[in-house]
Amino acid sequence: MKKIVLACGSGIATSTAVAQKVTDLLNKNGYEGQFNIVQCAIAEAKSQCEGANLLIATTVAPEGISCPYVSGVPFLTGVGRPAAEQQILDIMAQ
Repeated sequence: MKKIVLACGSGIATSTAVAQKVTDLLNKNGYEGQFNIVQCAIAEAKSQCEGANLLIATTVAPEGISCPYVSGVPFLTGVGRPAAEQQILDIMAQ
């Protein structure tokens, strides 16, 4: 089971929108039931990354995180979304 941390400023608004899009992406690519998304505020991201496989954040990633980072902004704006999706799929394939 892969742990994906999804962070935004408060852990509620934009992370919820991005979580649904990431869930749809992963399910469409055969990862249904193979991941768990944990939403949090960006201030909690560093501690939540302990043991996580990926951090997706709609803000700048905090320094010193212990897992790979993918920007969640493309899921909000559409700009660069295919590249962000591919990064996520590449990490899931590891």
